[in-house]
Amino acid sequence: MTNIVSLVLLLGLVFPSLDVRWTSSVEESVSIVAEDRVGVVQECLNESHQARVRFELQLCRRRSGWFDYCEAPRAELHTAMFDPVTESYRVVSDRLGDELEPTAIGIPIRSESIRALVSIRKFPISFLLREEFDLPEHPAAYLRVRTVFKCREGGVRAFAHLSRFLTLGIINTVEDFSSWKEFSLTPKVRDNLLIR
Repeated sequence: MTNIVSLVLLLGLVFPSLDVRWTSSVEESVSIVAEDRVGVVQECLNESHQARVRFELQLCRRRSGWFDYCEAPRAELHTAMFDPVTESYRVVSDRLGDELEPTAIGIPIRSESIRALVSIRKFPISFLLREEFDLPEHPAAYLRVRTVFKCREGGVRAFAHLSRFLTLGIINTVEDFSSWKEFSLTPKVRDNLLIR
């Protein structure tokens, strides 16, 4: 029971930060690392649970005197769990909404499996386009990114759903959402990361 309580407290106290960078000088894709998710992922895997990190990305454009315009978000889901048969961590990555099958790899070293779980090596900006195809070139364009963490296991899940029900949805220990992080797509401020 103390492990469940410590996991819930840890989820509530961590404010994840995201590192977003261009993958190359061509500026067609970004890499993302959710460094502050490492601790909760380690805690989850310590309990032999399944750790899930969902990256949510959205292309937006600032508008003066009105709310920002944002395309519908896209997501990539990473899942990790220890596989006792192969004695390695099975890490599955799935870019939701594309036509490709999820990729699964076995990683024997725990720290490397956690690194694979909390990072995206290459996410194409073109995959985020839905309606405004010239949005990335707009001078007020930016990328919004956040993560959603979930530790899946029977007891923790039941406790989390109960706490959410009893607080009328105010406390959500089932999924832990980070705040949105902004990454400017314009060349003059491209390395300036802002928290909204």
